[in-house]
Amino acid sequence: MALCAALPVAGQQVSDFQFFPIVARTAGVGGTQWVSDLTIYNPHDYELTVGLQFFPADQANVFNPLFPVRVTLDARETVILEDVLHGLFHYATDVKGALLTSSDHDLILANPEDDDFAAVTRTYNVGSPLGTFGQTVPALDFTYNAAWWPSIATGARNDERFRSNLGIANLSLFEEIQVHYRIRAADGSVLVEGVKPIPTASVRQWSFAQLGVGRVPGPLTVELWLDPASQTPDPCNVDFPNMFVGYVSKVDGNPDGTGDGEFIYAAPTEELDCPD
Repeated sequence: MALCAALPVAGQQVSDFQFFPIVARTAGVGGTQWVSDLTIYNPHDYELTVGLQFFPADQANVFNPLFPVRVTLDARETVILEDVLHGLFHYATDVKGALLTSSDHDLILANPEDDDFAAVTRTYNVGSPLGTFGQTVPALDFTYNAAWWPSIATGARNDERFRSNLGIANLSLFEEIQVHYRIRAADGSVLVEGVKPIPTASVRQWSFAQLGVGRVPGPLTVELWLDPASQTPDPCNVDFPNMFVGYVSKVDGNPDGTGDGEFIYAAPTEELDCPD
């Protein structure tokens, strides 16, 4: 997995390793019911197998390099795995977590070396009689932060109309990490700050209210950074350094509203420049 891959020019990427920080099959605030779909496209003129692993939130998880859950796509085929946590992983309800997909030929031996694929998730509310309201969540490796500089997500709101959640995913396969957070008001003042432990290969999510943010006017900005004790000394020279992905999920409804959700990745302020 390259840490210094070229940035995608659009909101999706084509690669052999794609990490989606949050998928769900669970009830939410205000009568919302959230489920996730996964869409995969094979851009090649030959069959390709994609392995999938689900890492439940709020617990330490173990990476399985055998990828026992797999989907095989014909040449140029697109598949949609609707309600993927139920249809493929057989969860009933009240579950969320991170989803890892890979077609790496070193892990899935049937695949050739040219093994990239495209994929995207959609997490949406099915609780409204008017139809579904959702948010597309791509896998974007330039949002991975393995360094000492912060990641920033702006555009959050927590007011009379909107509510927001903060999510942090741990991409380390071997240890828990500590991630600091700071939420700023529109005028730059600090509303709350603290540090959260994130279990191995997992994700945690909190409402802004749980973090101590009341209803405040104006847009909000989140800053996130790795604790120095969690930083890998030379992240360019290891396959899986300690790193995280942060995001804000903003929902129209606090509690009244459409239930429509938006997804905002936290972007690192600098790019890790690893030598080839």
